[in-house]
Amino acid sequence: MELEQTYIFRTDTGTQNENRALTLSALQRIIVVISEEHLENIGLDVPHLMREYGVSWILLSISVDIKSPIRDGERLSVRTWHTEKKGIYYRREVEILHPDGSVAAVAATFSSIFDMKTRKLCTDPEVLEKVHQLGDGEKLLEAESRIKIKPDDFPVVMTQKVMPSWIDSLGHVNNFRYGDLTTDALPDWARAKLGSLRRYEIGFTGELRLGESVELRLMEEGDTILAAGIRSSDEKPAFLSKLVFG
Repeated sequence: MELEQTYIFRTDTGTQNENRALTLSALQRIIVVISEEHLENIGLDVPHLMREYGVSWILLSISVDIKSPIRDGERLSVRTWHTEKKGIYYRREVEILHPDGSVAAVAATFSSIFDMKTRKLCTDPEVLEKVHQLGDGEKLLEAESRIKIKPDDFPVVMTQKVMPSWIDSLGHVNNFRYGDLTTDALPDWARAKLGSLRRYEIGFTGELRLGESVELRLMEEGDTILAAGIRSSDEKPAFLSKLVFG
């Protein structure tokens, strides 16, 4: 049933940077927005889960292999399907196609169920089993649920105060903002080369709330950049990201 559904996402000037390259937050948006639309179609969307069980999906990580650049004004075709459940972790694939049918990017997301009362991952087996109504499909890329980055010795690039406009309906900074924060931390050469990005990984490791600040740290290793956002409240990472350029 899942593989039979295709969705459309049209890029525009708001999804591109000054070099006409797709922004990191726009790449995340394609993946997340289409996944959310699909979950609504199969009755597993956030409003339904909140009404029925008092829980929500929470995104843990995204891994993307970019096959060819996504341009302004493209009418992309997108498919998504569930591939695996391990314990409390759910994996989903996303395939993004250019208008001519060629592959623009493939992605894997890892999510879990978030208990809105306790503000912790849900471990109730009854709830988890009711959510797990999906078959297992083909995996499109190598990906892990957690990004293994240790940013303790990364140089600090800048510190940002969390702004009210960053907060979403779950009461924390929306994950799209983490793509923007990663971009803000990039050196000039990396922002100029976003059009040649070949791999993007971002992991959401802790809630970032209003009243906090986030310290952006970054390490360059050849064509690879590792970045982290450290919370002021406890000095632990809110997000970790990895960019590999071609």
